[in-house]
Amino acid sequence: MFAPGIAATAAEVSRDFAALIKAAKAEGSLTLYSAATENVCKRVAEGFAAKYGIKTDYLRLAGVPLEQRYASEAVSGNVAADVLLLASDVAGYAKLGLEKGWFEPIESTGLPALTSGEFPSKYVRGTSAVVQIGPWLIGYNTETVAKKDIPREWTDVLKPMFKGKIFIPDPANSDAYLDCWALLLDRYGESFFTQLRAQEPRLITGANIAVQRVAAGEGALVFPQIVDSIAPTKDKGAPIETVTPDFTTGVEMQVLLTSATNAKHPNTARLFVNYILSKEGNLVLNGAPGIPNMYDVSGLPREYQSPRPETQSRKSDILRLFKK
Repeated sequence: MFAPGIAATAAEVSRDFAALIKAAKAEGSLTLYSAATENVCKRVAEGFAAKYGIKTDYLRLAGVPLEQRYASEAVSGNVAADVLLLASDVAGYAKLGLEKGWFEPIESTGLPALTSGEFPSKYVRGTSAVVQIGPWLIGYNTETVAKKDIPREWTDVLKPMFKGKIFIPDPANSDAYLDCWALLLDRYGESFFTQLRAQEPRLITGANIAVQRVAAGEGALVFPQIVDSIAPTKDKGAPIETVTPDFTTGVEMQVLLTSATNAKHPNTARLFVNYILSKEGNLVLNGAPGIPNMYDVSGLPREYQSPRPETQSRKSDILRLFKK
C-alpha cells in the first residue's frame, strides 16, 4: 500500500487509497495531540468525521508540554498520539523523533495528496509538513481603544495610553512565541523591549486567558496572538478585534506522523494526514477568517517572514528581555 518512490497507475493509487480507507475504518478512531487552538481541533475533527465517519479524540496542550508529553510516552513505549500538530521547534523535535524512531517521514508516506502533486511541495519539510500559517497579530478591546488609536504596527503598542493595559502570553510557556519576539528584536533592537517593559505589561500563563481578560475590559491590548486564538471569544459577542502589522511572522503549524510500529491507529493516522494535506481538508483546517490555506497564501501580510530555525537557540536571551 502506497510504496514511495515506485511509479503507480491511477487505478493502483485509487485501489490502494480505497484499501487505506477500509483499514482506517476498521481501526475506528484517531488520537491527535495538538498545539493548535481548541476550535481548530474541533473543526478538523468534525470535518474528518463527516468525510470518513471516523472519530478523532484530541488533546490540546501548549507546545513545550505537548512535546514533553509525547516524548515521555514514546520513551515508555506507550504512545497515545497517532498524529501531532506542532509549531514549537518542529525541525529540532522532528530530527530527534526521527533518530529515535518515533516518527515516519511525511515525505516517504506516498500518500495521494503528495504523489499527485496536489499538496504544494514547498511546504513539505521531510519528516513534517506545514499545514497552517497563522500570522502573529495584535488583539484590542473595541470599547477601550478608540479607532484613531488602534495600533497598526508593533511600535504603536509603546504609546503612553497603553501603559498598564497590555496583556502578553508568557513566552516561557510556548516556544512558538519566540519567533515573534526574535523578529521584533532584530528589527527594533533591545530598546523596543526596554520601552515595552516600561509599559508594565502583564504576563499571563495562557493565551486564552489573556484574550478573555482583555475582552472583559481588564486591558486594552493582547499580543502576540493569532486569529484562531481570538475568534472563539469574538464569536461570543465580546468587544475584541484584531489588526495584523504588515511586518510580522507567524505560527507555522506542522503535522508529524507517529511511526506505524508505534501508532495504535496507523492507517487512520495516514488517512487523517492525507486529509489535512488535501485541498478539501486543508480548507477545513484553515477555516477561520483571516487564516490563509496552504493552497492560497496571497492573504499573508505584505512583509511576512517565516520563522527562523535558529530562533530556538536564542530562547534564554529573549526571555531575559522580559525581566526588569
